[in-house]
Amino acid sequence: MSEERVPLLSIWCTVYNHEPYLRQCLDGFVMQKTNFPFVAIVHEDASTDGSAAIIREYAEKYPDIIKPIYETENQYYKPGAFRRILKAALHPDSKYVAICEGDDYWTDPNKLQMQVDFLESHSEYSMCFHRANTIIDKTGEEMQGLPGDTFRNIQARDYESTELFKVWTVPTASMVYRKECQFYPLKKRYRNLYGDIVRVLSCAEMGKVRGIDRVMSVYRVQNKGLTFSPDASYRFIMGAPEHYLFLKDNFKKVDRKVICRAISERFWFRISYQSTLKEKIQDFLKSFQYDFIGSIRRAVHAVSRRTVH
Repeated sequence: MSEERVPLLSIWCTVYNHEPYLRQCLDGFVMQKTNFPFVAIVHEDASTDGSAAIIREYAEKYPDIIKPIYETENQYYKPGAFRRILKAALHPDSKYVAICEGDDYWTDPNKLQMQVDFLESHSEYSMCFHRANTIIDKTGEEMQGLPGDTFRNIQARDYESTELFKVWTVPTASMVYRKECQFYPLKKRYRNLYGDIVRVLSCAEMGKVRGIDRVMSVYRVQNKGLTFSPDASYRFIMGAPEHYLFLKDNFKKVDRKVICRAISERFWFRISYQSTLKEKIQDFLKSFQYDFIGSIRRAVHAVSRRTVH
């Protein structure tokens, strides 16, 4: 690949302490067989293990593909940091973005070609994604249940916003989308907790979304992963109502009843985690505000359980 050629696609890869998995991830990039140029922006977020050394090795061996960004201070919790970095890193003339975090990996050398071919020939689509296997770290066993079953059963069809909102459907490493979707204008970004659902719903707002029934990547579940760690779980429980309000304000194609029901459930679930009676009462009232009937049912169920016990 010549440096003079403008990349049609940019891969965005975030890395933090992914040393045991990183070679598998980067091998998935360099094995891609395409008739177009692409680059992999590998963002090393101040890891404390040997991730940076592995990235340097691959960048030296594949300088036309691997384009590293090295941080001296972790950016993960800094508001807006990743958006600023991504905006600066993506080639201004690239048309598509693919995502693969450093602990996931691609298994099909024709993945990018297949997805870009689809988007090139279907201008009404903003994103396509595909099936993935889900494995549990250390054991290498396939994960049963959500998200494992969902990721394996992606169908060759269009997916609507409400469906994508209700169930975690899109494996991160399966996404290829038009670059403009990355910069869909959002209000009150500070309420957002997770990037994946925002990317997916942004694409769904800007065009159609297509599933592909072919396994071309692996999603890895780690006990130490950010998504499944106890700290992350608590942070999401406490911030979930505001996160869902953020989704409601920004993504109009999601059914209003469905999203209000989800907001109500998050306020209700947070009650037991609140430290003061005032905060508990506030969440109780807000739960009724967004889904009165559902909250009545939850209250009756809660009273019934206490009576039985």
